Amino acid sequence: MQLFDEWNQLEETEIVVTIEQYRRMCAEWTGDPGEFCWLVQHGDIAGVSQRGIADEFEFAPSTVSRWATGEALPHKRIQKLVIAGLEKRARRLEYAAANAVPLVRKTSVHGQPVPQG
Repeated sequence: MQLFDEWNQLEETEIVVTIEQYRRMCAEWTGDPGEFCWLVQHGDIAGVSQRGIADEFEFAPSTVSRWATGEALPHKRIQKLVIAGLEKRARRLEYAAANAVPLVRKTSVHGQPVPQG
């Protein structure tokens, strides 16, 4: 995957990944174990913790933690299911962000904020 290749070439720097980039990485996942680990480790980008992944797929949180660190990997079929679940969550979050309505604060006639409560 192009994004992973670019990031792997960088020195240890802080990288910001958007929800759109994360979703694309899930969608373009080729079965690479390192990419699987990274996607699980950073599932919080899609709004799901490792514990959430464990709960959804009925694995122990310690098992999912080992996936994230690369200490262990599930069967390829499970990997595909997990990545599909992460992509689905990322897509939902991306859609919600794209369709968010800005909060409009009520103001008085004089342009001052109206006290809430």
